Amino acid sequence: MDNKYCYRYVVFVLLLILAVGDIQNESLRETVISTRIGSLKGITQVVKFDGKFKNVTSFLGIPYAKPPIFERRFSRPEPYGDLKNVPIYNATYYRPHCIQPLATYFYMQYFNQSEDCLFLNIFIPGSSAPLHNNTFAVMIYIHGGSFAVGGADVYSGDMLSPFNDVIVVTINYRLNVFGFLSSGEKYSGNYGLWDMKLAIQWVHDNIKDFGGDPTRVTLFGNSAGGGAVLFQAINPSNRGLFQRVIAQSGTCFAFWALQENPADNFNWYVTNAGCNTGTHSDMLNCLRKKPVEDLTLGYTIFLTNFVPAVDLEFLLEDPIKLSESRTSAGKVAMAFYSELDLLIGVLSQDGAYARGRWEGENINGVSRSYFVESFVPNLLRDIINKPSPVLIDSVLKQYTDWSRPNDKLIIREKVIDLESDITFFIPAIHASRKHVQIMGENSTERNNTYFYVFDHKPDFAPDPEWLTGATHAMELPYIFGFTKALEIKMTMDYDAISPFVASEEDIQFSKKLMTFWTDFAKTGNPNLGEAEGPDRLKETVLPEWPPYLPDTQLYLELSPNMSSQSVKHHFVASRVAFWENMTSLLKDCCSGSVSCHFSNTYWYTECLMIYLHMSVIYLIYLIVK
Repeated sequence: MDNKYCYRYVVFVLLLILAVGDIQNESLRETVISTRIGSLKGITQVVKFDGKFKNVTSFLGIPYAKPPIFERRFSRPEPYGDLKNVPIYNATYYRPHCIQPLATYFYMQYFNQSEDCLFLNIFIPGSSAPLHNNTFAVMIYIHGGSFAVGGADVYSGDMLSPFNDVIVVTINYRLNVFGFLSSGEKYSGNYGLWDMKLAIQWVHDNIKDFGGDPTRVTLFGNSAGGGAVLFQAINPSNRGLFQRVIAQSGTCFAFWALQENPADNFNWYVTNAGCNTGTHSDMLNCLRKKPVEDLTLGYTIFLTNFVPAVDLEFLLEDPIKLSESRTSAGKVAMAFYSELDLLIGVLSQDGAYARGRWEGENINGVSRSYFVESFVPNLLRDIINKPSPVLIDSVLKQYTDWSRPNDKLIIREKVIDLESDITFFIPAIHASRKHVQIMGENSTERNNTYFYVFDHKPDFAPDPEWLTGATHAMELPYIFGFTKALEIKMTMDYDAISPFVASEEDIQFSKKLMTFWTDFAKTGNPNLGEAEGPDRLKETVLPEWPPYLPDTQLYLELSPNMSSQSVKHHFVASRVAFWENMTSLLKDCCSGSVSCHFSNTYWYTECLMIYLHMSVIYLIYLIVK
């Protein structure tokens, strides 16, 4: 173990000791409730935020599905049933994470893992056993991690819940190959999505016994979790199970959220596992008999290949095709999507999460040669199998500052812009526009669509110094109220300062975001709070957050000192226009190789005219500059 990891290990142990010490000093006491599925024992504790104290009751590690092991491995989840086989079910501690690759995120190495992992956790405001006449709004959090890593207990609801009068539910779901191995055949794969769906169904059926309102359920998630909640939001069989979604820096419309070649991934995996003979059923049975350690995917180039796939049941078509509403499946899916309230957004420099892959990840910036010869072509290959030379060249021109084309610092900013646009920004705007357009087509009354851009670089995460905006996942501590588990994660995986200390500005900003998120969960509008208690955090002055509409495209820029001036419009409009209007034409022209359509005179002419047109535009731009 090198010095860097030795240091991280020591920091982790110290933080964990501090976290345990805090829990022990917060007056833990047991709480037992009776529900339709049986009696459960949870814990009530006192938590502190911004100088105030609240009680929160939690029920941890509740099984919602039977263990997905042996014959249930690589199969859809089965409901667990009731808990009446034990007098009182012990819901006072978290259960293991689902199986995931080791050495992916440093923080994850210190959590237990198991195939028997399909559990959920419930956080309820107050100190007494929940009353059946309580009607708290419910927020179900689906964690991110590229559909490959993560776990529910990193995202505790013990601050968000009591200080905002909502019930928070966090869930585990199967990851990487265990959750998303697909042969590309009908009904194959998406086990992780089916896990989520079953957990959502469990909440709908049972949350009333915990004081929740099953008619006010919001799904929210970050990164792959944002993609996950939108996958659920375009599945019409979920109608009635939830009413709102919050997608944070992730959508189902992003290139990384869908397997393009599941059959190839399947063949690679079964071959490496020694199960590539016989029928498809024979191969799965072979995998089911293997020890779990023989199936765990290491950190390879295939790590992020195992994500949702078109299975012709949960997902009938590519989400982009569904969103076009040209088929009956698309029309039904988008009709359901339009019924939901949507809050969606990104971080101002989301794409900086990938800086470890870039040449010169330091103050010296990124070279022009790397940008031209490696970065742009490779990134385009992630979204297009064989990007044409014309497309590559057009992207290079779009993302070049022609007044300083060789400035390494400027190029680094353009790298962040391009990574952000392709990975997060364009898919999020597509999701917003489709939501608004479909509502406009289907009715005169609009459900709510709200867009945000989180633009605050926290003091507790100063590295790298040159980064001026907010990078991926930096909003999470603010949304969850700086819980201990997230503080440790930010310290270990995001190089945050240790010991992690939230400033007064951080705390006040957190109050604002928690209020926005929970007001939306309660009413479908982040501006309409419910006075459910005299000590709510609504005392914080908040700017009016206007809805996102096709013509104005208004959004709110989230920062500690936000005001009415933080309402902006047409986020990265020119870059959005480039991707939406030009690349579709350029992909059709010359896709695959420079000569692919040249036998067709029409396509050759069109391709050449587009290229010349763009060249003239850039020439004029250079002359003006």
